[in-house]
Amino acid sequence: MSLRYLLLSTAIGLAFAGAAAAQQFPVTIEHALGSATIETKPERVVTWGWSAQDVVIDLGIAPVGMPFFAYGGGEDGILPWTEEAIAAHGFAMPTILPNTNEPPLEAIAALDPDVIIAPYSGLTPEEYEVLSAIAPVVAYPDKPWFASWQDVVTLTGRAVGLEAEAEKLIADTQAHMQAEADKYPETKGMVFANIVNRNDGQVAVRMEGDPRVQMFVDVGMAAAPHLDGTGTNDTGIAYFVSYENFDRIPADMLISFFNDQASFDAFFAMDLIKLSPLVAKGAYTSLIGEELTMAVGGAVTPLSIRWGFDKVMAEVGRAAAAAKAQ
Repeated sequence: MSLRYLLLSTAIGLAFAGAAAAQQFPVTIEHALGSATIETKPERVVTWGWSAQDVVIDLGIAPVGMPFFAYGGGEDGILPWTEEAIAAHGFAMPTILPNTNEPPLEAIAALDPDVIIAPYSGLTPEEYEVLSAIAPVVAYPDKPWFASWQDVVTLTGRAVGLEAEAEKLIADTQAHMQAEADKYPETKGMVFANIVNRNDGQVAVRMEGDPRVQMFVDVGMAAAPHLDGTGTNDTGIAYFVSYENFDRIPADMLISFFNDQASFDAFFAMDLIKLSPLVAKGAYTSLIGEELTMAVGGAVTPLSIRWGFDKVMAEVGRAAAAAKAQ
């Protein structure tokens, strides 16, 4: 565990210790699937979906149960920054829920939770109804799998009675991100396309509004606009570009994550991809590995940002410098 990580965690913990008076209960949280009324400050917290487990831990609470992360979590299903934070706080390891797409109802009920926190998840109305019979459920604010890391922190903080601490965690994290971005002034105002290879002859280009794009917009970069004549996905904030039209993406640089070196090499070795002037000048990132992809391109949390955002910005800065080179 790095000294920088320990210092950041300690500083946040000390700040929380001096926070304002405790939040009052009961509290009711409105969300897309209904509302959750939490009568008293919860002691037994279960999280579902992505991200919430990190925020609970960051706020100084040991969850009694959290999901298995097949992507980026290794054989034990625990993301590396989560595991480091559990150890740094001296918490016992929470129960890792079964590796299933649907909430494992029996396993969750067996933990006797006071609240189930799932603001970044794909809960269906039917799953929500069943889970609500176990404990109050905090679901997503708008639509499935579409909450910013700030949303997750805010909703989690309210649910556990630490709203002021959550606000400070957001402010401290945003300041940390900006400080990292400021090390690379060439990224300021840079128009970037956050792309995902679909492996079907197309790439998806995420647009502003997608949480994984917004984090770079928040530190002074600009998201690529919609390319005319291309269709969008179901959310309406990503569009599809064929490999043949890859060179038409309206951006100055490309940001993308790949699971492994082989998939990265194969994509950028394709003749149609190499036709892009951005690829020719090296104005694209080399961000490789499930853990880094999950940290900054998937289950983004203040913990994961402290773990990986410096690595990502160093590579984004390099690609931005290449974009500006003559």
